[in-house]
Amino acid sequence: MSLVTGTLVLIGIFTLCGLFSILAGMAGWDWFFTSVNSRMLTGRMSRKWARIFYIVLGLAILTMATYLYMTLPVK
Repeated sequence: MSLVTGTLVLIGIFTLCGLFSILAGMAGWDWFFTSVNSRMLTGRMSRKWARIFYIVLGLAILTMATYLYMTLPVK
């Protein structure tokens, strides 16, 4: 696997994770916010602040994906 291919795979993973985080924050899915992994991160926050946190986290992940795409070496 070349460096460009690996970077493209990473960009795809970041994009999917970022979109999923934003969707979970916007939709307020009960199954998402009551899971053990989610409660470890947002256990002391109210649901409103946890949703805002996940939206901001998703935007940060999408920003990382965009940065990786913009700095991709062109052959």
